[in-house]
Amino acid sequence: MMRQVALPSPMEGDTGSASVHALARLVGRPRRTQATALQTAIVVLLAGLAAYATLLRLQTARLWFWIDEGLSVGISSHHLGRIPGLLHQDGSPPLYYLVLHVWMRLFGRSEAGTHALSLVLAFASIPVALWLARSLFGPRAGWVAGLLAATNPFLTYYGGETRMYTLMSLVALVATGAFVHAFAFGRRRWVPVFTVALIALLYTHNWGLFFALGCVAALVPCVLATADRRTIVVDAAIAFGVAAVAYIPWLPTLLYQSHHTGAPWSTVPSLREAISEVSSILGDERVLVALLLTAGASLGASMIEPRSRDGAALLSIGLIFVVPLAAAWLTSQVQPAWATRYFAMILAPVLLLAAVGLARAGALGVAALVLVTLFWVHPLGHITGDRPADRRDEKSNVKAAMAGMAPRLGAGDLVVSTQPEQVPVLRYYLGGGLQFATETGAVPDPRLVDWRDALRRLRATSPEANLYPMVATMRPGQHLLLVAPVLAPTSKDPTWIHLIHQRSQEWEKALGRDPRLRFVTGYGSPTGIVPGTPVYALLFERLRT
Repeated sequence: MMRQVALPSPMEGDTGSASVHALARLVGRPRRTQATALQTAIVVLLAGLAAYATLLRLQTARLWFWIDEGLSVGISSHHLGRIPGLLHQDGSPPLYYLVLHVWMRLFGRSEAGTHALSLVLAFASIPVALWLARSLFGPRAGWVAGLLAATNPFLTYYGGETRMYTLMSLVALVATGAFVHAFAFGRRRWVPVFTVALIALLYTHNWGLFFALGCVAALVPCVLATADRRTIVVDAAIAFGVAAVAYIPWLPTLLYQSHHTGAPWSTVPSLREAISEVSSILGDERVLVALLLTAGASLGASMIEPRSRDGAALLSIGLIFVVPLAAAWLTSQVQPAWATRYFAMILAPVLLLAAVGLARAGALGVAALVLVTLFWVHPLGHITGDRPADRRDEKSNVKAAMAGMAPRLGAGDLVVSTQPEQVPVLRYYLGGGLQFATETGAVPDPRLVDWRDALRRLRATSPEANLYPMVATMRPGQHLLLVAPVLAPTSKDPTWIHLIHQRSQEWEKALGRDPRLRFVTGYGSPTGIVPGTPVYALLFERLRT
């Protein structure tokens, strides 16, 4: 008989098996250690980039005002109750100016003081993006969204500008997240949050109407993805109904603005420009390509199931991005009101979609996230279009120009700007006690730009009809400071820019030939490459005749 050998059981302690397991652990440990080290390195790198982006944002507080910022401070310097009525002459709703008015009462009217408001709003977008994306799509999406909000160059750039764009972005972010919570996932407690955010956006910028249209379109996938459609329809009717009622008081002003103010400085955008503007809010076309190849692929896999809650949520965010963009482009074909900065509104859905897509793209998504943040905060050069400037006059040289001219000006002297929208920033840096005028005549309130039928009124001006009568009212010894923009219009520029350039040349020549005036000094040149929206200035003295 063959002798049977009893094999030891594992319970009895198989030293050979134990050795194999031990060896496997030793082999696997370096791999896990390497993976942990790589993850740690990536986290440290991303944290470093976010910290560097924070420093970039803090540097923007030192930049000097340009045209629009002078207008913001000028409007907000009025009595709180007068601000909504003054905006009949402008083209914006009042919320930002009301907030800025209160902010200036607390922190002053300086560049750094007013930039701080935009900076606070830009920084607030970081935890809001993190929280909303996390609550909607999980922790990984939340951290990615927070990092994108921390390093996005659009928020960095406009975090240093005294305008409403970081407020637009923050409110749109809250509105987008609340919409998805309320209607895609059926969490009814978010309906009031969405309603309040939508009202705030409508009162921040007129493009809020396009955002509201996008939200209406985004209801479709939400309704299709649930069996309880009646609840969604009722909640939506309440939310949009309350927002509409809240907006009614502003509607007459909006209608007046649309007929009389507009944006004469804007052009009719091409289809390519619409795509280019999306790249602009992402800082670089390469970022758009990287996101499409990584985040786009993973999002596509989720969106092919539109009847799932998750698919409906992503589709609704996509519609909140696409529909406002299309609506703004179409309306600008009829009445141009197109500018990169207005796209603050659609930055919110773009960041959320990018965060979800990158979070679900695995290792490729991590690589793309590192690449995108490197593009956004590259410390070695200006590889994106919206980097904070090293020069304080990057946006405008008005402060430097007026610092050179102010000591020569006295009470009652006349400052004539051939670019009407420059008057508020000129008033800011020159102070009070001076008279201000444009081609159309004296400016009764130099803290405000009267955009009502501005192009028609500018066309009707001439030195003979408008300039010479101003000179006639001057006393001997009084000064006239002509401030004109440095322009080199091309065929792509709007009529407004060409007309301002033409009037600037005409008025400069007319003053130079006027025997009642003596040229004293000047600042800058009408030609040359200067950043931002530069000006040059010519100072004349009224002679005895």
